[in-house]
Amino acid sequence: MPIEIWVGGDLFAPIVVCDHCGQRIEKASEGNYQYLLDVGGRVYFTHKKCCMAFEAARGGRLRWAGMPLEVLLVHLAHNLKVNWRKANELADFLDRI
Repeated sequence: MPIEIWVGGDLFAPIVVCDHCGQRIEKASEGNYQYLLDVGGRVYFTHKKCCMAFEAARGGRLRWAGMPLEVLLVHLAHNLKVNWRKANELADFLDRI
């Protein structure tokens, strides 16, 4: 499942959903992002407790690579050349409107 937008009252928030069990990953420390070794491409998200079953159901462990979910934002921000100060200021501004 891709990153989704959770809607609650006036709040719209991005969330990550496990591609194996379909439940929200509540804490980054509880999840991984995974991808196929031979083709790269799409990113999948799993709870750490779901990752082995996810891989087994999709060709086995040797086809998959993964990283802790905590590092995804760091790598993505680096590759997008995010200016953290400006990003935080923009997020604060948009949260107020």
